[in-house]
Amino acid sequence: MPIRTLLLFACSDANATFSYQQAWPRAFARDPRFETTPVNLASRDLASRLGRGWQANTFRGDLVVVLHSAFSNACMVPDWMVAALARMPQPKVFFIGNEYKLMPEKMQFCDAIDIAVLVSQSQSPVVHERYRSRLGCAVAGIPNTGLDTERFRPECEDDDRPIDLGYRADDSPQYLGHRERREMAEFFQARAAAYGLSVDISLDPASRFDEVAWAGFLNRCKGQLGTEAGGDYFELDDRTRHQVNAYTTENPQATFEEIRARFFDEYPNPVPMRILSGRNVEAAGTRTAQVLFEGHYDGFFVADQHYIPLRKDFSDADEALRKFRDREFRRRVSDRAYDLVCREFTYGRLMDRVHDVVRALPN
Repeated sequence: MPIRTLLLFACSDANATFSYQQAWPRAFARDPRFETTPVNLASRDLASRLGRGWQANTFRGDLVVVLHSAFSNACMVPDWMVAALARMPQPKVFFIGNEYKLMPEKMQFCDAIDIAVLVSQSQSPVVHERYRSRLGCAVAGIPNTGLDTERFRPECEDDDRPIDLGYRADDSPQYLGHRERREMAEFFQARAAAYGLSVDISLDPASRFDEVAWAGFLNRCKGQLGTEAGGDYFELDDRTRHQVNAYTTENPQATFEEIRARFFDEYPNPVPMRILSGRNVEAAGTRTAQVLFEGHYDGFFVADQHYIPLRKDFSDADEALRKFRDREFRRRVSDRAYDLVCREFTYGRLMDRVHDVVRALPN
């Protein structure tokens, strides 16, 4: 029997460039192991609003799932629905997003609806233990982005791709303690001509793509730049975020170097909150080679096997670009990454992990 699931999410034009927020509802809808009742919290028409109220108050199924998009940069779940969820006897699974901001509010949300499982984007046992200690619930680590092979697939041979290196990302907030995305973008923008590279690089939010256009862009690029997502510390109380925001409000001319020296150089006992980015997964799914800052990448991507590594001080940039220009090396790296994400990161594979988590819940 399929698991009757009330699925809460938020999909609209406002988050169209975040492919994982669009793809997870499709993954649940397609999986025959789940009989999904979708509730799009971003729909504003009267019929949708009335439907949400009826579904929240009459659902008699087996499971409630709240996806990342329901509470990422803001809580999309209205107070009346939080109260309705709290009354429901079904186990609740919360896929937490952006695990670096609004963490006290997200923990309070978990308390209010009495979650049974928190799904973190992190694979870190230390992060998971901190969640278990705070919430007293089961914790699972499942990557936030999978590979939708209907949208992200190789459609253009490497030799036919006109762009050498592409990049699209959001600028990291200063409270994450690093500027890696900006440093990566600015380094290659400034040196593209000297290196003889054709590049298309932007951190402008207006230059981001929806899923279809993003897949098309990847297929026009021989390579993509990238970094791990997240920051080098994990906090449940947002204390550093609040301190940095207060400092920059009082000192709007403060440089990032000042901020790093004041808040991060002597940060006590940091717990990294670095994760594999969905951009890494989707680039691999189009067989686009990746030049990435050295990192752990959740233990999935290995340097010189799945990506071309680059030191964060750019001291080996010439060597990284020598590897990138070696067509056979570039092809081997992109092929291994492609094989990895097709094996481990399809939404079908991630849904296997979701199903295992749900099946382990006590009856």
